[in-house]
Amino acid sequence: MASLLLIDDHPLVEVALEAACLNAPIPLQLYAAADEAQARQLLQQHAIDLIILDIGLPDSDGLELLRRLRARNPQYPVLIYSAQQSRHTLLSAVSLGAAGYVVKSQSMAQLLSAILAVLGGQQAFPPLPERIALPLTEKEQQIAALLVRGLSNLQIGEQLHISNKTVSTHKKNIFEKTGVHSVVELAELWKAQQ
Repeated sequence: MASLLLIDDHPLVEVALEAACLNAPIPLQLYAAADEAQARQLLQQHAIDLIILDIGLPDSDGLELLRRLRARNPQYPVLIYSAQQSRHTLLSAVSLGAAGYVVKSQSMAQLLSAILAVLGGQQAFPPLPERIALPLTEKEQQIAALLVRGLSNLQIGEQLHISNKTVSTHKKNIFEKTGVHSVVELAELWKAQQ
C-alpha cells in the first residue's frame, strides 16, 4: 500500500482525492494536512511515499515550502497540485525538485494518473505554457534587464541618464505589471522569459 500526504487547506480536495484513491489500481492510503506544521507531524508519524502539495496555501509561500520539504525530506517525491498554471510557477517547481505538476482545473483522474506515474518513478509535468511576453514598455524592459543584473537604482539612473526617482517609479510599475514582489522573483521570471 502506498501512502500519500496531501497538503492542502481545502477539505473538498481531500474528499475528492480520497474518492479517486478508491478507484486506483493499487491500494492508496491518504493522509491530509492543512498546513506545514500538520504536514511535519504526519511525516514523523507515518511512512509517506508521495507528498501532494498545493502551493497556494494561505499561510505560507508554497514554492518556499516545496524547497524546505525537498531539503528536509529529499526521499519524498513532491507532486504539485495547484490552481496556478503560469510558466514561471511551473519552471520554479521544476527547478526546486518537484516530481510533477497538476493544475486543479484538471480532473481527479488526471491527478490520480500523475500520482501513479510519480509512485512508479516517473515525472508528471504538463507541457510548458507558451511564453507570454512581459507587458512592459521598452524603458521598463531596459530597467528590468539592469535590475536582474544586480544594478542599484542609482547605478541604473546613471547608466540611462535618468533620475533615481524615475528608476524607482519604473521599478514599482515593473513589479505591479509582472506580479513579483522582489528583484529575485523578477530575475526568475526574466530568466524564464529568455
